Amino acid sequence: MEIKKRKEWEKKSKQSRIVDIAEDLFNTKGYEATTLDIIAKIAGYSKRNLYQYFADKNEIFNAVTLKALKRLNAKLVDISTYDINGLNKTVTVINAFFTFFMNYRKSFENIIFFDITYYQNSTASDTEEDPESFGVQAKNLHEENLNIMLRAIEQGVKDGSILSNFTPKQLQLIIWGENMGIIHSIANRYDNLETEYGCTPQEVFANYLKMINNCMQCAITKSPDIKK
Repeated sequence: MEIKKRKEWEKKSKQSRIVDIAEDLFNTKGYEATTLDIIAKIAGYSKRNLYQYFADKNEIFNAVTLKALKRLNAKLVDISTYDINGLNKTVTVINAFFTFFMNYRKSFENIIFFDITYYQNSTASDTEEDPESFGVQAKNLHEENLNIMLRAIEQGVKDGSILSNFTPKQLQLIIWGENMGIIHSIANRYDNLETEYGCTPQEVFANYLKMINNCMQCAITKSPDIKK
Protein backbone atom coordinates (compact mmCIF):
# COMPACT_ATOMS: atom_id res chain seq x y z
CA MET A 1 0.00 0.00 0.00
CA GLU A 2 2.85 2.39 0.87
CA ILE A 3 4.49 1.70 -2.49
CA LYS A 4 1.21 2.47 -4.25
CA LYS A 5 0.84 5.75 -2.34
CA ARG A 6 4.42 6.73 -3.11
CA LYS A 7 3.95 6.06 -6.82
CA GLU A 8 0.75 8.09 -6.82
CA TRP A 9 2.55 10.94 -5.04
CA GLU A 10 5.40 10.81 -7.55
CA LYS A 11 2.94 10.88 -10.45
CA LYS A 12 1.09 13.90 -9.05
CA SER A 13 4.37 15.65 -8.30
CA LYS A 14 5.53 15.20 -11.90
CA GLN A 15 2.11 16.25 -13.23
CA SER A 16 2.30 19.40 -11.12
CA ARG A 17 5.73 20.28 -12.52
CA ILE A 18 4.51 19.73 -16.08
CA VAL A 19 1.47 21.92 -15.38
CA ASP A 20 3.69 24.73 -14.06
CA ILE A 21 5.85 24.55 -17.20
CA ALA A 22 2.81 24.38 -19.50
CA GLU A 23 1.12 27.29 -17.71
CA ASP A 24 4.09 29.53 -18.47
CA LEU A 25 4.09 28.39 -22.11
CA PHE A 26 0.34 28.84 -22.60
CA ASN A 27 0.58 32.30 -21.01
CA THR A 28 3.47 33.46 -23.18
CA LYS A 29 2.95 31.60 -26.47
CA GLY A 30 -0.80 30.95 -26.43
CA TYR A 31 -2.68 27.68 -26.80
CA GLU A 32 -2.08 27.04 -30.51
CA ALA A 33 1.67 27.75 -30.45
CA THR A 34 2.25 25.59 -27.38
CA THR A 35 2.87 22.04 -28.58
CA LEU A 36 3.46 18.79 -26.73
CA ASP A 37 6.95 18.71 -28.22
CA ILE A 38 7.80 22.06 -26.65
CA ILE A 39 6.32 21.10 -23.28
CA ALA A 40 8.17 17.77 -23.29
CA LYS A 41 11.48 19.36 -24.27
CA ILE A 42 11.39 21.97 -21.48
CA ALA A 43 10.19 19.39 -18.95
CA GLY A 44 13.05 17.08 -19.93
CA TYR A 45 10.82 14.29 -21.23
CA SER A 46 10.20 12.65 -24.54
CA LYS A 47 6.69 13.13 -25.89
CA ARG A 48 6.07 9.44 -25.22
CA ASN A 49 6.99 9.97 -21.54
CA LEU A 50 4.56 12.88 -21.39
CA TYR A 51 1.68 10.55 -22.31
CA GLN A 52 2.26 8.69 -19.04
CA TYR A 53 0.88 11.73 -17.22
CA PHE A 54 -1.52 13.39 -19.66
CA ALA A 55 -3.60 12.06 -22.54
CA ASP A 56 -3.00 15.06 -24.81
CA LYS A 57 -2.32 18.80 -24.91
CA ASN A 58 -5.95 19.61 -24.14
CA GLU A 59 -5.78 17.66 -20.90
CA ILE A 60 -2.66 19.61 -19.90
CA PHE A 61 -4.51 22.85 -20.68
CA ASN A 62 -7.44 21.68 -18.56
CA ALA A 63 -5.03 21.02 -15.69
CA VAL A 64 -3.57 24.52 -16.11
CA THR A 65 -7.08 25.98 -16.06
CA LEU A 66 -7.98 23.96 -12.97
CA LYS A 67 -4.98 25.46 -11.18
CA ALA A 68 -6.22 28.98 -11.99
CA LEU A 69 -9.79 28.14 -10.99
CA LYS A 70 -8.61 26.89 -7.60
CA ARG A 71 -6.84 30.19 -6.98
CA LEU A 72 -9.99 32.13 -7.90
CA ASN A 73 -12.21 29.80 -5.90
CA ALA A 74 -10.23 30.40 -2.70
CA LYS A 75 -11.08 34.11 -2.88
CA LEU A 76 -14.73 33.55 -3.79
CA VAL A 77 -15.22 31.07 -0.93
CA ASP A 78 -13.75 33.66 1.43
CA ILE A 79 -16.18 36.31 0.15
CA SER A 80 -19.11 33.92 0.65
CA THR A 81 -18.44 34.04 4.42
CA TYR A 82 -18.65 37.86 4.64
CA ASP A 83 -21.36 39.14 6.99
CA ILE A 84 -22.90 41.56 4.48
CA ASN A 85 -26.21 41.72 2.63
CA GLY A 86 -26.75 39.85 -0.61
CA LEU A 87 -26.43 42.88 -2.87
CA ASN A 88 -23.05 43.89 -1.45
CA LYS A 89 -21.89 40.27 -1.53
CA THR A 90 -22.91 39.94 -5.19
CA VAL A 91 -21.05 43.13 -6.12
CA THR A 92 -18.00 41.94 -4.16
CA VAL A 93 -18.07 38.61 -6.01
CA ILE A 94 -18.33 40.40 -9.36
CA ASN A 95 -15.39 42.60 -8.42
CA ALA A 96 -13.36 39.51 -7.42
CA PHE A 97 -13.48 38.26 -11.02
CA PHE A 98 -12.12 41.61 -12.22
CA THR A 99 -9.43 41.68 -9.53
CA PHE A 100 -8.37 38.18 -10.57
CA PHE A 101 -8.19 39.37 -14.17
CA MET A 102 -6.01 42.33 -13.19
CA ASN A 103 -3.66 40.15 -11.12
CA TYR A 104 -3.58 37.12 -13.43
CA ARG A 105 -4.59 38.34 -16.87
CA LYS A 106 -3.37 35.33 -18.85
CA SER A 107 -4.83 32.86 -16.34
CA PHE A 108 -8.20 34.60 -16.60
CA GLU A 109 -8.03 34.45 -20.39
CA ASN A 110 -7.34 30.71 -20.09
CA ILE A 111 -10.50 30.34 -17.97
CA ILE A 112 -12.56 32.15 -20.61
CA PHE A 113 -11.01 30.04 -23.38
CA PHE A 114 -11.90 26.94 -21.38
CA ASP A 115 -15.45 28.25 -20.75
CA ILE A 116 -15.97 28.63 -24.50
CA THR A 117 -14.21 25.57 -25.88
CA TYR A 118 -15.10 22.96 -23.24
CA TYR A 119 -18.83 23.41 -23.66
CA GLN A 120 -18.60 23.77 -27.43
CA ASN A 121 -16.74 20.48 -27.66
CA SER A 122 -18.94 18.65 -25.17
CA THR A 123 -21.01 15.72 -26.41
CA ALA A 124 -23.52 13.33 -24.89
CA SER A 125 -20.69 10.92 -24.15
CA ASP A 126 -19.09 13.49 -21.82
CA THR A 127 -21.50 12.38 -19.10
CA GLU A 128 -19.45 9.19 -18.92
CA GLU A 129 -16.14 11.06 -18.69
CA ASP A 130 -13.90 10.23 -15.74
CA PRO A 131 -14.96 12.51 -12.85
CA GLU A 132 -11.31 12.69 -11.83
CA SER A 133 -10.21 14.00 -15.23
CA PHE A 134 -8.81 17.53 -15.26
CA GLY A 135 -11.52 18.65 -17.68
CA VAL A 136 -14.39 17.50 -15.46
CA GLN A 137 -12.71 18.87 -12.34
CA ALA A 138 -12.20 22.24 -14.04
CA LYS A 139 -15.80 22.30 -15.34
CA ASN A 140 -17.20 21.49 -11.89
CA LEU A 141 -15.07 24.11 -10.13
CA HIS A 142 -15.91 26.74 -12.77
CA GLU A 143 -19.60 26.06 -12.20
CA GLU A 144 -19.09 26.22 -8.43
CA ASN A 145 -17.44 29.63 -8.80
CA LEU A 146 -20.48 30.85 -10.74
CA ASN A 147 -22.78 29.28 -8.16
CA ILE A 148 -21.12 31.34 -5.43
CA MET A 149 -22.40 34.35 -7.35
CA LEU A 150 -25.82 32.69 -7.63
CA ARG A 151 -26.02 32.08 -3.88
CA ALA A 152 -25.11 35.72 -3.21
CA ILE A 153 -27.93 36.83 -5.53
CA GLU A 154 -30.35 34.43 -3.82
CA GLN A 155 -29.36 35.90 -0.47
CA GLY A 156 -29.98 39.41 -1.82
CA VAL A 157 -33.44 38.50 -3.08
CA LYS A 158 -34.24 36.90 0.27
CA ASP A 159 -32.99 39.79 2.42
CA GLY A 160 -34.59 42.39 0.15
CA SER A 161 -31.38 44.12 -0.91
CA ILE A 162 -31.86 42.94 -4.52
CA LEU A 163 -35.08 43.94 -6.27
CA SER A 164 -35.77 42.23 -9.57
CA ASN A 165 -38.47 40.31 -11.34
CA PHE A 166 -35.80 38.12 -12.89
CA THR A 167 -35.08 34.87 -11.10
CA PRO A 168 -31.68 34.59 -9.35
CA LYS A 169 -30.61 32.12 -12.04
CA GLN A 170 -31.55 34.58 -14.77
CA LEU A 171 -29.68 37.38 -13.00
CA GLN A 172 -26.62 35.17 -12.67
CA LEU A 173 -26.64 34.52 -16.43
CA ILE A 174 -27.08 38.20 -17.26
CA ILE A 175 -24.39 39.38 -14.85
CA TRP A 176 -21.89 36.73 -15.96
CA GLY A 177 -22.41 37.72 -19.59
CA GLU A 178 -22.04 41.42 -18.79
CA ASN A 179 -19.00 40.74 -16.64
CA MET A 180 -17.23 38.84 -19.37
CA GLY A 181 -18.18 41.48 -21.93
CA ILE A 182 -16.76 44.42 -19.97
CA ILE A 183 -13.60 42.54 -19.00
CA HIS A 184 -13.12 41.45 -22.63
CA SER A 185 -13.48 45.08 -23.74
CA ILE A 186 -10.96 46.21 -21.14
CA ALA A 187 -8.52 43.46 -22.12
CA ASN A 188 -8.69 44.36 -25.83
CA ARG A 189 -8.05 48.06 -25.12
CA TYR A 190 -5.87 47.63 -22.04
CA ASP A 191 -2.78 49.44 -23.33
CA ASN A 192 -4.57 52.49 -24.73
CA LEU A 193 -7.57 52.93 -22.45
CA GLU A 194 -6.20 56.07 -20.85
CA THR A 195 -5.05 57.70 -24.09
CA GLU A 196 -8.20 56.91 -26.11
CA TYR A 197 -10.90 56.84 -23.43
CA GLY A 198 -9.40 58.94 -20.64
CA CYS A 199 -9.85 56.31 -17.95
CA THR A 200 -8.06 53.42 -16.30
CA PRO A 201 -9.28 49.79 -16.29
CA GLN A 202 -10.16 50.20 -12.62
CA GLU A 203 -12.27 53.29 -13.32
CA VAL A 204 -14.13 51.55 -16.15
CA PHE A 205 -14.97 48.58 -13.96
CA ALA A 206 -15.87 50.76 -10.95
CA ASN A 207 -18.46 52.58 -13.07
CA TYR A 208 -19.72 49.27 -14.41
CA LEU A 209 -20.18 48.06 -10.81
CA LYS A 210 -22.21 51.20 -10.02
CA MET A 211 -24.50 50.41 -12.95
CA ILE A 212 -24.95 46.81 -11.81
CA ASN A 213 -25.56 47.93 -8.24
CA ASN A 214 -28.26 50.39 -9.37
CA CYS A 215 -29.90 47.87 -11.71
CA MET A 216 -30.26 45.31 -8.93
CA GLN A 217 -32.12 47.82 -6.77
CA CYS A 218 -34.98 48.46 -9.18
CA ALA A 219 -37.49 45.87 -10.33
CA ILE A 220 -37.69 45.56 -14.12
CA THR A 221 -40.98 44.10 -15.27
CA LYS A 222 -40.44 43.95 -19.03
CA SER A 223 -38.12 44.96 -21.81
CA PRO A 224 -38.48 48.59 -22.94
CA ASP A 225 -40.53 49.20 -26.07
CA ILE A 226 -38.34 49.86 -29.11
CA LYS A 227 -39.75 52.38 -31.54
CA LYS A 228 -39.22 51.56 -35.20
